[in-house]
Amino acid sequence: MNQTANDLKGIPLFLLNLRQEFEPNRLIPNITAGVIVGLLQIVRSISYAALVFTGDLSAFVANGIGLVLLATIILGLMITLFTSLPGALGNSQDIPSAILAGIVVTISQSIAGSAPPQEVFLTNIAAISTATLATGIFLWILGQFKLGSLVRFFPYPVVGGFLAGTGWLITKGAFSMMANQPLSIAFLQQDMLLRWVPGLVFALALFLILRYANHSLIIPGMVIGGTLLFYLVAFLSGSAANLSAQGWVLGPFPQGGLWHPISLASLDKVHWSAIGNQAINLTTIPIMSAMALLLNGTGLELATQRDMNLNHELKITGIANIFVGLTGGVAGYHSLGSSSINYKLGVNGRLAGLITTLICLIALLFGASALSLFPKVVLGGLLLYLGLSFLKDWVYHAWFRLPKLDYFVVILILLVTAFVGFLEAVGVGLVTAVILFVINYSRIDIVRHELSGTTLHSRVTRPPRQQQLLDQHGDHLYILRLQGFIFFGTADNLLNTIRSRINHSDLSAPRYIILDFRRVTAIDSTASLSFSKLKQLAEAKDIILVLAEMSPTIQQQLQKGDFGASSHIHIAPDLDRALEWCEQQLLQTFDTTPNTTQELGQRLQMLLTNNGKVKELVNYLERQEVPPGHYLIKQGDAPDALYFIESGQVTAQLERPNQEPIRLQTMRGGHVVGEIGFYLGQQRSAAVVADEPSIVYRLSLDTLKQMEANDSDIASTLHQLIVHRLAERVNHLVTAVNALQN
Repeated sequence: MNQTANDLKGIPLFLLNLRQEFEPNRLIPNITAGVIVGLLQIVRSISYAALVFTGDLSAFVANGIGLVLLATIILGLMITLFTSLPGALGNSQDIPSAILAGIVVTISQSIAGSAPPQEVFLTNIAAISTATLATGIFLWILGQFKLGSLVRFFPYPVVGGFLAGTGWLITKGAFSMMANQPLSIAFLQQDMLLRWVPGLVFALALFLILRYANHSLIIPGMVIGGTLLFYLVAFLSGSAANLSAQGWVLGPFPQGGLWHPISLASLDKVHWSAIGNQAINLTTIPIMSAMALLLNGTGLELATQRDMNLNHELKITGIANIFVGLTGGVAGYHSLGSSSINYKLGVNGRLAGLITTLICLIALLFGASALSLFPKVVLGGLLLYLGLSFLKDWVYHAWFRLPKLDYFVVILILLVTAFVGFLEAVGVGLVTAVILFVINYSRIDIVRHELSGTTLHSRVTRPPRQQQLLDQHGDHLYILRLQGFIFFGTADNLLNTIRSRINHSDLSAPRYIILDFRRVTAIDSTASLSFSKLKQLAEAKDIILVLAEMSPTIQQQLQKGDFGASSHIHIAPDLDRALEWCEQQLLQTFDTTPNTTQELGQRLQMLLTNNGKVKELVNYLERQEVPPGHYLIKQGDAPDALYFIESGQVTAQLERPNQEPIRLQTMRGGHVVGEIGFYLGQQRSAAVVADEPSIVYRLSLDTLKQMEANDSDIASTLHQLIVHRLAERVNHLVTAVNALQN
């Protein structure tokens, strides 16, 4: 926690910036935003407390409001002071509250018959505290080890399903809170309709108004207006004096403030076994809180067009939740709605957050009497609006926004939440996440490029006659450049792709199939079956499988299956060497012309058949016989000569310190090397070394100048030869690039 300690040292700088917020042009927006958001925070805290402390715990709703208000104060203060995005606010949140509402009901029902109400209350407080402490520790660990981004790998439709389920839990809790009993068919009775229909009307009115006007004062105004209308109807009906007794308002509350500290001695009355039975349900709260925090943080970045340090936010929110958990409060994090109101009102500092916290503190210490008169129907309408907002986003809008498979996952998790339970919905969500990954990843084509020997050649430059043969019979060489992670699904797709190519009626049957593993990250053991079938197919069709650039791990994985040594399998260090080997095999099959040694003049004359000066060019060249390993050109040399190859073989290679050279091009008789640096006057970018005993002809820069001065026709012939070779090279490169782009 050293980094967090360093963060706390920023208080003097905060105080310096805070002084600037008292300037008149900033003070009024700060006070306005602080008061408005403070009232909203109070109403939300009451809503979340009423959602959790209902049914058997309704007698303790005042204590619950106090605990949630205190949690909002702690979260608001910590996030206001230490957030990386000044103006961002935090509070107890709806998702943890909705999950806790179901857990609290289950715990209460499991011990209600054997424990007095006070013990039921204390047991549930201990459960809430445990969940919040776990949330705080989990968030802090994610931030400390910079793991916040891992939560974002959770599939989007599964997150949507959880949020839709949360909407259902809030909606269900709103109806139960207004009617003072669990949701059932009895809600259709006349006396029950009076309890919840006005709240539903309030929620729908709020939806309608906010659809056409999005102002920060609408929700507070609707709450105040709804409360006044409620008391007007109660006064006109003559029932104003009996509202509390009939359960229409939150009170009566005990005398004094809303927060009543719980002593450590009370832990003896906690039924820990009942909490243990809900352990798995409780673990969903940290996970969902982390995802919601990061989603809200991303939303704030988009809304403000400013960056947040999300790992820092995870740490400070984690510490805040640890403090909240020690007081028995509900977990919370950044509020996208409240923070957005701040920015809409022109607030981008910390003073408004402090004012908001002060408003909540006043309500906690002195607001019990006023809050006890708060109408349940207005509070239930506000909760209904919140729950229905989740359902609107993830049931209605998601139909138009998501692919149908993803939408099905959202609805599935929602239905499991509604008819079975949130724990089971979590299980379904996790299983669905795995299935979605398999389905989606199996759709990814692991074949990065599908090529033939006509479009892709090795870096061996061959005589024109041999190159024509390779182009003519290039369909016999089938090249697949693979990518990504290979498992059973993608390996089966690969096998089907190869089968389709073998059975293609318009193309020659491949004799060699190259599988390039350079971009393959790993291979799963389940893929071995498909590769074994591929080996059997190759043996049946007399095809050679050439496996290029396999990592030792992948090679061992394949050897564990039935893909071991075979006369139909050839291993190559890389794709270039694989291509060279296959080309050599094709030439041995199709090149029936006996190899004859030609002098350099004869080779060059074949390139420029109508030019009688070609053979005279050789007289200007210096003949050299070089042994294997001899450097014609060293990397970094001055460009003082170029070389024509009469016989033998040389390779241009890029040399790197303490690493194997990279082959750029291998050339045999009739080709020229070093011409690019020679003509551009640039330092040699690669080395050229003889692979075998070779005969070469050297043309120096001084000789070229002498040739241009004394015999311009021969110099012109030289330039034509160089242009011809460069054009061939460019044509080959264009063909290869076009093939890779298809």
